[in-house]
Amino acid sequence: MRISCEVLVSNRRLPTLGIANSRRRSCQASLGIGRNSGGSADASSLFVLLCTAQNKQGSRYKVAGNIEAVFTKFISEGKFTIRFKEPEEDLCVKADPVLAKSFLQTLKAGLTNRNVDKLPLSSLGPAKASQLERPKTRLVVTKRSDYPLTAGFPYSLEELKINKVKLQRIENRILKLPRLHTLDMSMNELPAVPRDLGKMAALAHLDLRENQLTFVPAEVFAGSLRKTLISLDLAQNLLQYVPHTISSLENLLTLRLDSNQLIKLPLSLGKLINLRCLSVSGNKLVELPASVRRLRLSMLEVCENPFSTPWAS
Repeated sequence: MRISCEVLVSNRRLPTLGIANSRRRSCQASLGIGRNSGGSADASSLFVLLCTAQNKQGSRYKVAGNIEAVFTKFISEGKFTIRFKEPEEDLCVKADPVLAKSFLQTLKAGLTNRNVDKLPLSSLGPAKASQLERPKTRLVVTKRSDYPLTAGFPYSLEELKINKVKLQRIENRILKLPRLHTLDMSMNELPAVPRDLGKMAALAHLDLRENQLTFVPAEVFAGSLRKTLISLDLAQNLLQYVPHTISSLENLLTLRLDSNQLIKLPLSLGKLINLRCLSVSGNKLVELPASVRRLRLSMLEVCENPFSTPWAS
């Protein structure tokens, strides 16, 4: 197993010798668990391999009988420390929480399992340059040829923009990105929104304008998005209505529904107490819900609708 992470190496002997530790800054690294080729199939052949840009060949730390302690108090944040006996060094690691837990599980299994052949071990070879790069947090795709088909999306993505590539669905591998807070899939050919989009745990900004959406499932706004979503853009689609659950978006600040085919809006829209910008221009609305008057809006766009009565403030 090999993970990309940040590592700070602390030599415990230096302070006792009156020498300042010059390696007090963490650096991007590749941390692996593996064994020598042809080594015995038990813990005695296991090593932790630390590779950095300055040392791509890596430093090896024997596992069996050489780990004094493993500190996991902050493992939920992806932080842990491995204390080795020889050399007297601590590896202070910060990684993706899921990868950090998997790494420690493999390390624990290696210490207790006599047959290490069944573990997801890595080679003890030098790290590749790609393994030492900082995790990518932003990805922009504007050409179909750049859309990742086999490589997958980086697990660390926080912002993803896919525009003008004629996509017709939002894939599950996008929905499973745990850190994604901005998803912009505008200017595609999406006909529908998957129900599981509502389970995205960190999504704050969602832009689906200029697609071919005809339907948004009620479940989308009843899951995790209820607390995380801040801005929602569904303009320039084919929607005739939006589900009433949209009113449960507790922290929504901006809602754009322009240029659809909306006949009416949810009566409970006034429950969006944090909403500041509402745009519903270019639809087929004959009236607005009375609850809209309860909103503290700084911007309201309602032009190009066939209102039966004038809208007055």
